[in-house]
Amino acid sequence: MGNWSRYLIWCGAAIAIASLVMLTAVQSNILLAYGVMTVGLTLLICGIALQDQTQARLTAFWARRSTQLGANGFLSAIAVLFIWLSLNGIAAQFAVRLDLTETQVNSLSSQTRETLQKLDEPLKIWLFQEIDDADITPFLENYRRINPRVQYQFVDPDIDVRLIRRFNVQNRGEVHLEYGDRTQFVQTLAIEESLTEAKLTNSILRITSDRQPHLYLLQGHGEPPIDDSPKGLVQMVKALETQGYRVSPLNLIQTPTLPTDGDIIAVIAPQAALLPGEVELLQEFLEQQKSLLILLDPNTDPKLTQLWEEWGITLDQRILIDGDRRSEQLGYGNTTVLVTNYGNHPITRDLEDNISLYQFVRPVSIKTVEGIDANSFLFSDERTWAESNLPSPDATFDPATDLRGPVDFGIALESQVQPDPELPKTRLVVIGNTTLAANNGFIQYANGDILLNTMNWLDQNRDVSLAIRPRSPQNRRLQLTTFQVDLVSWLAPVIFPLGGLMTCLVLFKKRR
Repeated sequence: MGNWSRYLIWCGAAIAIASLVMLTAVQSNILLAYGVMTVGLTLLICGIALQDQTQARLTAFWARRSTQLGANGFLSAIAVLFIWLSLNGIAAQFAVRLDLTETQVNSLSSQTRETLQKLDEPLKIWLFQEIDDADITPFLENYRRINPRVQYQFVDPDIDVRLIRRFNVQNRGEVHLEYGDRTQFVQTLAIEESLTEAKLTNSILRITSDRQPHLYLLQGHGEPPIDDSPKGLVQMVKALETQGYRVSPLNLIQTPTLPTDGDIIAVIAPQAALLPGEVELLQEFLEQQKSLLILLDPNTDPKLTQLWEEWGITLDQRILIDGDRRSEQLGYGNTTVLVTNYGNHPITRDLEDNISLYQFVRPVSIKTVEGIDANSFLFSDERTWAESNLPSPDATFDPATDLRGPVDFGIALESQVQPDPELPKTRLVVIGNTTLAANNGFIQYANGDILLNTMNWLDQNRDVSLAIRPRSPQNRRLQLTTFQVDLVSWLAPVIFPLGGLMTCLVLFKKRR
């Protein structure tokens, strides 16, 4: 056996050296070189193992108790590692997620799962911020797991200008959906307003729906044009189209018939009175259980007296004045009103503490009418008043003729009388201001959000959202007293080390 082992050692060493030469000299066939090296090392190891002295030493080595214990431990570790890797491989192939939180905050609702499973085309979620500073990736991964058609991507707004123009992005943090050839704005991410399941799922429902709400803008009375001039409406129209609306002009003088596909008619800043026939058509539109939006400037009268009486609306010719001139630092005068508090209405419920700005505002008041549910959602604060005289920089409050704030100027009305229960309720919104719809006002602060929320509330099919309740973890915070806090602060640096030291001393004394 000794001669054979000697031959194997020399052959193995020669083959191993030849493989090293192949690695350095022949770079094109590295796999062959490694194969030759493996054969050489195998022969070398076998030659060493077959020597008589080696076998005697190995027999003595394996006979030791320490060697057997070490081998058993090594094999046990290998077995544990193999089992752990096998379990991880099985888990990766057949992923099962368990949400053990008390309120299931990490799981999507059954409504969301059903909505995602019905997707026929790829759905892309575009997030216009370069990094995920809101940590919403795990939330988006939940959607992607349910349906791989759902994909998401973060976009740097400073780099990809093409996508910015395509989606008409106005602010960093905007979230948009793309489904086929449709796009849908969801929301703007902020510290106090994260992306929720209710908002995202309802946006998916809207973009995947075959129905496209149709808004008609009344024309023919000096209304603002749909262009990019300061008082134009193109910014509003683009934002509405991004949200899935179809927007068209409507001239009831040239075509005195109501559009059959209309969902909302908007009367924005008419400078001349409407004809009696037009007023009758607008009333007929409301009788069809549709929706109407009216935005009016001060010192204008669209001659909608019959409509005002029917709905209990009173227009005031006075103009709101901000006595503290809080908008001067923004470059505006005392006829500009800043609003930060809003009514508890679906239009403004989520905008609390957001600033909105209105130039030249006229009050709008309501009186109780049976069958009409009226709510004020825009109003000034107590530091404003409605001025009866021509506004001037030195205007002062006159209790005899002026009206002290708060003063309402945005009213949302809903008819509780339904001739046809199968159709939505009739809705009407009247705002005594038009700057929030103009290009130079729509992009200011929360003005655009308020107008878009108003349209969404008027579009009643869009208003019927999934009732997905927000899920928050239960408050399990410990209420500690001052003494308990001090005790906890002493545990790690003092009490635990002293306890360990005392235990060691006691054990040492017992052994002695």
